[in-house]
Amino acid sequence: MSDTEIDFEHIKQYLGDDVELTKEVFGLFKNQVEMWSRGMRADADDSSWTAIMHSLKGSARAVGAHNLGELCAKGEEMAGEKGGIETREAHIHEVKFSIEQALIEIGRWEYRQTLASMRS
Repeated sequence: MSDTEIDFEHIKQYLGDDVELTKEVFGLFKNQVEMWSRGMRADADDSSWTAIMHSLKGSARAVGAHNLGELCAKGEEMAGEKGGIETREAHIHEVKFSIEQALIEIGRWEYRQTLASMRS
């Protein structure tokens, strides 16, 4: 796992230096994690749990949130006997912490962009 939650070089590979498009992608990511986080429950049926973890994984990987993506990939495997409530509860805390860290990094990036636009 990396030291940062967002791999900005990953995003740059796909979006270049397009600040507006990057803002839009981050906005979509924020909406996705808000929506999917609400359904993250340790007592969810296996199908719902797996779908939520899979969706979060895709959103995370799209923005270069590799740590979150890996956590969600591990979460996908927590179905059936591998996914007891206590195991899932602990995992939910890890996922939510990773989401919070990613959102903080995105917020810092957005703040820097605001400052840069004010200077120009």
